[in-house]
Amino acid sequence: MDEVGGAKASTQPGSTQDIFCHLCPNVRAAAHCVDCRIYLCGSCEGHHTKFPTFDKHQVLSGTKMPSSLHQGPGNITDDLRRCSDHPQEDAKFFCPSHDAVYCGICCTKKHNVCLQEYIPDLSKDYINSGDYKKITEYFHSTDATTNVVLKEIENCMKKVDQLNCSQVEKLKKFKVLIIAYLDQREKELLHEIQLTRDKDLAALKKLQSSANAIKSDLSKELANVKTHEKNSSDLFIATKRAQALLDKLRSSLDDIAGRTKYQEYNLQKDPLVETLLKNKDGMAQLVKSSGNMNHFCNDLKSNFKI
Repeated sequence: MDEVGGAKASTQPGSTQDIFCHLCPNVRAAAHCVDCRIYLCGSCEGHHTKFPTFDKHQVLSGTKMPSSLHQGPGNITDDLRRCSDHPQEDAKFFCPSHDAVYCGICCTKKHNVCLQEYIPDLSKDYINSGDYKKITEYFHSTDATTNVVLKEIENCMKKVDQLNCSQVEKLKKFKVLIIAYLDQREKELLHEIQLTRDKDLAALKKLQSSANAIKSDLSKELANVKTHEKNSSDLFIATKRAQALLDKLRSSLDDIAGRTKYQEYNLQKDPLVETLLKNKDGMAQLVKSSGNMNHFCNDLKSNFKI
């Protein structure tokens, strides 16, 4: 059975000293994730367990982890190599026209008129190919874009709070002049400001949660791809199958970026305020973006490429 990723089976039964982390070359393993079927060093174990996606995974540390790959729950490549349409068969062929990997049965039934390539031959030295480099860069660029979106969400949340504080303070200054006459109006304005803030923060927090979920999925999928770097055929299949997920995540990021915004508003004095100062009549109005309800922050996609 092939060895998985960067891990090596121990040469001494019951020993874990020669088992290495799947994600970090030449770093000895300190734990084993039963669900992902990979070995992890101490650092990777910390990152692995902090993501919500993996929080229910069973991670065995120290002497509890399997002392060899053959004592684990199975070869991580078993499912990867299986044909999607014929699980009992290994996927050994690639069709450039359909961008698909499949088995010998599919060769004759679905791709008999297609140009077919044999994966073991096609994927030789795939780890050094431009195709693999491109997909790896795609992972990193998507992760970088996710960080930009998360930062913009945090900035918007801060501005919402700052805006809330500044407008409440402005309102209180009005109140100093007309405290007895305007108590009721003050309560109405505070309530409106608070509702606007709560609505904006609720929407932004939802976007933040979605962006964090994307970041977690990216980390998991990239970790899965990297576990196959020792086997060119498996690596080729894994990256091809990861492409669809990446496209979906990038589309979700586009949507989040387009919806990362907040409601602008500015507390302005009522035109009667000057009369109020003399005649005790009038108050302020909460004017949102000069009456334009659709005035939001600039589209994030103008600030970075997606």
